[in-house]
Amino acid sequence: MLSKAPTLEDIKHAQSLTESIVRKTPILTSEYFNELLGMELFFKCENFQKTGSFKIRGATNAVFSLTEEEKKQGVACQSSGNHGGAIACAADLKGVHADIVMAKSVSKAKIHNVKTYNGNMIFCDHMSERDDLFKKVLKKYNRISIHPYDNYSVIAGQGTIGLEICEQLDNFDSVVVPIGGGGLISGISIALKGLGHNAKIIGAEPKNVDDTYQMYSANKRIEMKHRESVADGLMAIVGEYTLPIIQKNVDDIVLATEEEIIDATKEMWERMKIIVEPSCALTLATIIANKEKFQGQKVVLIITGGNVDLVDLPWQKVGKD
Repeated sequence: MLSKAPTLEDIKHAQSLTESIVRKTPILTSEYFNELLGMELFFKCENFQKTGSFKIRGATNAVFSLTEEEKKQGVACQSSGNHGGAIACAADLKGVHADIVMAKSVSKAKIHNVKTYNGNMIFCDHMSERDDLFKKVLKKYNRISIHPYDNYSVIAGQGTIGLEICEQLDNFDSVVVPIGGGGLISGISIALKGLGHNAKIIGAEPKNVDDTYQMYSANKRIEMKHRESVADGLMAIVGEYTLPIIQKNVDDIVLATEEEIIDATKEMWERMKIIVEPSCALTLATIIANKEKFQGQKVVLIITGGNVDLVDLPWQKVGKD
């Protein structure tokens, strides 16, 4: 796997290495949202990706880059769900054992995803306990760690989305990308900068989990405690590898409240007839909340996944807590 921050050539290599597995996902448009907001929106739909999220890109690149000896060791990861499903899938394709460490609160849809691809699930009671449990698993079984975002091969795999966008669209002004640990926006930003594209790269975070926004604004790393959001895929704290890339390449970070995220999720379901997670409806929520920043632009929104429990929808939870 890569030992330093990926280049454009590394991302192109990742695209070649993973093309037999990774789908080239469509870009959808919506006249309703365009007219409502006074801009042209282009939804890059990774919810239609294999395993239901963009995570298969980085996971496949990392697993497929292992040596034969490393494959015999097996792999392990910690995940809020989508990365775990993607690692399980990529490992299963190569006959590699995969331990997936997750909190019990992970959605049933994401647990089912891991089971589908024969991942060995190891649960902790709370997200705050996940790091310690993961370290114990690595030490006990000597697995190869594939971090969800602080892994340069994973970042390179996520960057293939940037290559695809440029193949699919002639021109655009901004790309809005959800930030959890920061692997996705890091990869996309490296791809677009490497291609010489002048689009602004905008990060999106929930106000409840705005660690990257705080560190980006302060231009330094700040110790943060775990917090929670309806955007469960974005509760990770930005990585040691990814923060410097974000500070170098990202033009702005915009925020949305929990209510705004839930409203945007519901609107996308109702207006576009596609199933999306709150973690990626966040991009639309932040544009609606900060629409003066995007007026008249052509804006690409990265729709990161669609693994949702259909019997436990986010707008059903309002007022129950």
